[in-house]
Amino acid sequence: METLDTFTCTFLPATALARLSAATIRRHVQVLRGCAGDRDAVAVVARCTSRASRNSVLMLTRSRLVITTESPLLRRVSLHLNTDLHSLADVTWTPEPTRSGIQLGVTAIDGVRENVWVRLPNKVEMWRLDEALKQAFRTPWGVVAAAATPRVPALAKAVLRFA
Repeated sequence: METLDTFTCTFLPATALARLSAATIRRHVQVLRGCAGDRDAVAVVARCTSRASRNSVLMLTRSRLVITTESPLLRRVSLHLNTDLHSLADVTWTPEPTRSGIQLGVTAIDGVRENVWVRLPNKVEMWRLDEALKQAFRTPWGVVAAAATPRVPALAKAVLRFA
């Protein structure tokens, strides 16, 4: 049996919490994995919308913010924003409990301001994203908790024990 990498162990629970459809996950996962890598833990995955695009997916990892967009007709996925958390400036967000969402605004390193509406399935997920954003942008070290703690493979435990 193969061991799942950190990305997969945290991405799947995050998509389940966001209640994303399997078809949406299949379309976006390759682009998201390419941006985050296999070792980056995913904190939050959610649907979002912006002025430029109606169907987008936002992924917040321990070190990156990634937004992918989907073309309306052919449903081709492209990268909209892929940046390190430390290179973002003027990050603001406003939780709106009545609408179960968060209005998020970030300025990328090139000076372009991105404003997105992050749609979440319920208030619990909205507050979880709010907490992840606080951890990422308002703590000194900017450490974001993963959606699920990845399991250490048995072989790695044995190696660590003898090291």
